Amino acid sequence: MRNTTKWLLSCTMLLAVTFCGAWSFPHTGAPTALTINFGTEQVVLTENILQGGWYNYDDRQILTQGKSLFSRATSMTESDTFAGTFPDIVQYLDRIAPKYEVAAFNGQIDFHPHQTPRFTVRGQKVGRIIDRERLYAEIVNALKGNQYPVVKVDYRTVEPTPAAQILQNIKQRSRFSTDCTTNPDRENNIALALGKFNGLRVNPGEQVSFNQVVGRRSTATGFREAKIIVNGEYVDGVGGGVCQVSTTIFNAAVQAGLQITESHHHSLRSSYIPLGQDAMVSGAADLRFVNNTGAPIYFETSFHDHRLTVAIYGRDKGPNITYRLDTAVTKTLEPKDKWVDNLPATTIKDYQNHPDRYDRVLVKSGYMGHVVDTYLETYQGNKRLSRKLLRHNTYQAVPHRYTLHRREVAPTETTDTGTSQIQITKNTPN
Repeated sequence: MRNTTKWLLSCTMLLAVTFCGAWSFPHTGAPTALTINFGTEQVVLTENILQGGWYNYDDRQILTQGKSLFSRATSMTESDTFAGTFPDIVQYLDRIAPKYEVAAFNGQIDFHPHQTPRFTVRGQKVGRIIDRERLYAEIVNALKGNQYPVVKVDYRTVEPTPAAQILQNIKQRSRFSTDCTTNPDRENNIALALGKFNGLRVNPGEQVSFNQVVGRRSTATGFREAKIIVNGEYVDGVGGGVCQVSTTIFNAAVQAGLQITESHHHSLRSSYIPLGQDAMVSGAADLRFVNNTGAPIYFETSFHDHRLTVAIYGRDKGPNITYRLDTAVTKTLEPKDKWVDNLPATTIKDYQNHPDRYDRVLVKSGYMGHVVDTYLETYQGNKRLSRKLLRHNTYQAVPHRYTLHRREVAPTETTDTGTSQIQITKNTPN
């Protein structure tokens, strides 16, 4: 019975939208319908709809709400609210209001790196919303005094947020620089890769892939050969220097508070950045991070006088909030001794059999390797709020490189006449 009652009441709904005027109803002495003029069209609500038959009310509530529009309007007291007397009208307006209301548009932020002003706003639009309080009052007055009440909707304009207010929320979240050595080919590669990020906008929730932004490093795309690290050795390769760009961006992203989702260390330590703070990229290794700030971020990059600089702009990080990397060396790796690559195997064998015939000469000093843990820390002022392990790093030791010089004279022992003795190094490199 309950479901049958609901179905019957639902079937009594009647809504008509007309563009010329309201429907006519038999004269009963009291209004049985309400016409709301939204300006572009009129909506006629019948008594059946406004008695609540199409809402999910309890059956008893439906049957007891059968008061006419007129009786409900005339019985209102000063303590009664419109929402309490006409909940059906309020809910109906809530439902259809978006069709007639227009949200204000705050415009589009344009980014102009290295210009003044750096940010501008364009395309702002005024919005409008229904003046609910005025509409409610006019509905009550119309229902009390007119058999066929027609109420015209008035709108209130909604101004967009002032451009100055929007722009004042954009702050520099981070700025990071590294210095490079003088090498035209390396500098060419750095300028190319760094320029790909200049002016980049990243929307909230978006992930940035360094390899995707920079693209394939090849001579066809303008990159040149310069030193790169392959299998723990410095060799010539297309795109040398790009890892310094990714390292600079990595540190700027960390200090901006962005979420790092992928980063890799080199196999050898880099001269331009402390241990544990580098970000190596290759065809198989990427640098990725997510804009987790809840607002767009913007990249501004520059390369002048051998210095790379990356600045990131966006919503303010908060009062005295800073992000930084901290590293801890957990182990040191001693360098080994190795022969230079071009030393003939026959010479090495002869030295091993007759060490007194050769002087071992250091060609290039190596250096120690390190095992390092990298931590991401968050501070508010001088108070550390968090410390999280970001990654483990192992930087190989670089071996000392030796060659062999054959002696022209056999070594002599020290004599009474003071003849100099040639010191023979007995240690044999690998």
